[in-house]
Amino acid sequence: MTTQQQFLDFLSEIEPSASTVSACSSAHNALREALRTDENFSMLHVETFLSGSYRRDTAIRPQKIDGVLQRPDVDIIVVTNHTHGDDPHDVLDALHQALVDAGYQNLKVNRRSIAVTLAGVDMDVVAVIEDGEGYLIPDIELKKWLTTNPAAHTQWTVDVNRDTGSRLKPLVKIVKWWRRCHLSALRRPKGFILECLVAKHMSYSQLNYETLFVEVLEAIRDAHSVHVLLDQVPFVEDPGVPGNNVFSNVTFDEFKTFYDKVKEHAALARKAKNETDDDVALKRWRAIFGPRFPAAAGATKFTASSLLRPAVGAGLTFPATPVLPNKHEGFA
Repeated sequence: MTTQQQFLDFLSEIEPSASTVSACSSAHNALREALRTDENFSMLHVETFLSGSYRRDTAIRPQKIDGVLQRPDVDIIVVTNHTHGDDPHDVLDALHQALVDAGYQNLKVNRRSIAVTLAGVDMDVVAVIEDGEGYLIPDIELKKWLTTNPAAHTQWTVDVNRDTGSRLKPLVKIVKWWRRCHLSALRRPKGFILECLVAKHMSYSQLNYETLFVEVLEAIRDAHSVHVLLDQVPFVEDPGVPGNNVFSNVTFDEFKTFYDKVKEHAALARKAKNETDDDVALKRWRAIFGPRFPAAAGATKFTASSLLRPAVGAGLTFPATPVLPNKHEGFA
């Protein structure tokens, strides 16, 4: 019988390491400070804050591909005093030039951001302008500004995690790890889309991570079978931009591939959960999560108190030192 302790140990295994956290912290703080103090860009700079999975504490440890450890990804939002009338190309050009002037060499201009590649960290740097309670982001392919709200995404994650008894973030990490094991070549859905999907379908009262994982896969399978039958991508509302669908950029083929794997592994996970033979259960869970899923620890037994133990490392986020001025408290 699989224990709660095994899932807690598993969560500890898939957390970003201390060295990864340190590398990310050093890299993002140096870049943000360079933009703030750049002779030219400082006139456009309003503030910066972190976004993405590291800021929301839903990141998992970087994977190894062919024995090579991949770089973690860090997202940085740069609030500027550009206006809606400015050409998106000009906005990204100004940000790109500031990074060049700061000495960054391995840069790539994407449609909405500048990708910065360092030896140990990848950073995605996004320039935005304020728009009421949200932001506008320039898209150089569409040649227009689009609504976004990464700060609201972070606060939403905090709120839902609180409402689920601090179990949303650990469950998201488990689901992300499962996706990496079986769908790493699939472009979407991933990242924040998965967070929204897990939040929509997980139990807010269940304490056991084994049960949470099994039931969230089953809930996704059951809720979206009709979408697959109708060749449709589901609508899951963006918690930061009401009315927007977080699945808007996901193709049906991508969703169908994801759904089929969910359906397959919902059945496998249910068998693993119901298995009474420890060796067989472990084999099934490792078929789902890979070799990092731990065997039962010696004398560790499933207890009521272990149900209430927070996931080891669940609060592990790298320091997000504010780059002044910073008017969004909590979004360093």
